[in-house]
Amino acid sequence: MDIKAITFDLDMTLIDFMKFKRRGSDAAANAMTKTGFKVDKDELFKFYMHDIEGDTVFGEFLKSKNNYSERILAAGINAYLKEKHKHLQTYPGVKKTLLKLKELGFKIVLITDAPRLKAFMRLDSLGIAELFDIVVGFEDTGTRKPSQLPFEKALKLLNLKPSQAMHVGDWPERDILGAKEVGMKTCLAEYGWNSHKLGKWIEPDYKIKTFEDIVSIVNV
Repeated sequence: MDIKAITFDLDMTLIDFMKFKRRGSDAAANAMTKTGFKVDKDELFKFYMHDIEGDTVFGEFLKSKNNYSERILAAGINAYLKEKHKHLQTYPGVKKTLLKLKELGFKIVLITDAPRLKAFMRLDSLGIAELFDIVVGFEDTGTRKPSQLPFEKALKLLNLKPSQAMHVGDWPERDILGAKEVGMKTCLAEYGWNSHKLGKWIEPDYKIKTFEDIVSIVNV
């Protein structure tokens, strides 16, 4: 396999995004309820899912309930941030595996639909930001996967042909399809996909059951 770079999705590939978002949202609901405004956890999280990277979603939720208050909002945001950071963790073996891939000479790249700053904040909190040679975020192309533009942007920065890179992600309809259409090798993170199984199935070139399985695929 003539692979010189491995590109990774962030959420549900490197980190269990839904776990820390759900725990944070539930903590926000509990905190807002303690101020005297009862909030249904499932209803808040469903509202949150419409703009899960947004910074104003809790305030918008309170406005939708005609109960906006800085006091309630502050309690919710503080609880959310505290709980979110408590549960922001990589999947097992991520840092060790990334270090091994760099040792083997691969360029390590992140391609995410999240804003670049938020991606770096997560990577920094996890202590793995320095392991990435390139980070491509939403604002770099203004498009989200399966658009080919984020993948083409990464390849251009790497100065590599599509056949020289492999993309690893959890969402067939976005990660696998977008990378395939560019001409990259593809690898499905089954452990992440199994948590949502959204969208149309697109067959990847490879599948991994744990993050550490990547090494056995590329080290041949």
